[in-house]
Amino acid sequence: MNIKGYISLTVFTFITTFLYAQSAVTTHRFNFAEPILEGAIVDDRDGTLYRTIKIGEKIWFAENLRYDSPNSLCYKKKKKNCKDLGRLYPMSDLPMACPAGWRVPTLNDWEDLRDHLGPDKTYGLLDPQGWSAYKSHTNSLGLSLQGVGYQEKKNFVGKGNAVTLWLNGFNRYGDPYHVHIYGGNGVYFKKTDLQTNEVFHAHPIEDPINFRYSVRCVCENSK
Repeated sequence: MNIKGYISLTVFTFITTFLYAQSAVTTHRFNFAEPILEGAIVDDRDGTLYRTIKIGEKIWFAENLRYDSPNSLCYKKKKKNCKDLGRLYPMSDLPMACPAGWRVPTLNDWEDLRDHLGPDKTYGLLDPQGWSAYKSHTNSLGLSLQGVGYQEKKNFVGKGNAVTLWLNGFNRYGDPYHVHIYGGNGVYFKKTDLQTNEVFHAHPIEDPINFRYSVRCVCENSK
């Protein structure tokens, strides 16, 4: 075999092997909604790959859910924002939001998460990317929260400055819990003279279909 034939055969073998390997990985990834490699899962409902992070005894999505549930929307209804920021979900879609074996975080899940923050406090949750102000952000837990914004009433607000996450819980009046997280120096409330990066609360939602927030799914470490 001359040198040209040898090079051609080598290139053909490399390409064939590469394509076979890629096919095998793709087939494996897109058939299971369970951990397929350390730090990732695939949602078998739509084939979306998500990074995950182990924090204490729980495994969390390290990026926002993008599953297209019936009433979810992209920020400002722009498709590109769903890809970059994740989808925004009304309360009614939460029971169907997360893949099998995963759930919307409970109040206890959120408190467990905060117990691991240490001196970084809320800054340990915040990615340096995706915020208008990010000087103090450390992302020490690897949750990588970005300022993706949210919808309240008919307005889309907060992109670059805030993210709001649903929690699976209600106060004694039946109002749903959620947490607003602000980047940079946080937000200032003049009435109470409070400067904070986190507002964890529940309040009445009179127009629930137009209050859409992000979702981070969680599961037990034994999964």
